[in-house]
Amino acid sequence: MAGYKSAVLEKTSPDIVQSVKDLARIGPPAAEYLVLALNDEDKKVKIAAAKALGDIGDRGCVDSLIVMLGDYDKDIRFASAIALGKVGDQRAVGPLIKTCMDENCFVRIAARESLARVYENTRT
Repeated sequence: MAGYKSAVLEKTSPDIVQSVKDLARIGPPAAEYLVLALNDEDKKVKIAAAKALGDIGDRGCVDSLIVMLGDYDKDIRFASAIALGKVGDQRAVGPLIKTCMDENCFVRIAARESLARVYENTRT
């Protein structure tokens, strides 16, 4: 994986987004690299990483996704809220409740839907 990481650093943004999508197919072993991608300067990379982490469902990424709920970009907040709903961890409840008051209506809707998913995970 270390060689993969250095190869990613040499790629352009569209290539990195594709690499993030490829990492998602690897599953949980790729989660730590996807968390690193959340810190990329490119919005598309961050969104792809958040989506991939949600698809993987690894609870180890919850804290990083919660931090992303505070991003200045509404699309990143939206992707993070959706991902947290897919992961379904209880730690996301408080931050998602706060996000239900977001200035952007789509982020608010995503947060509400994610809260419902987290609630469903606790019932099953």
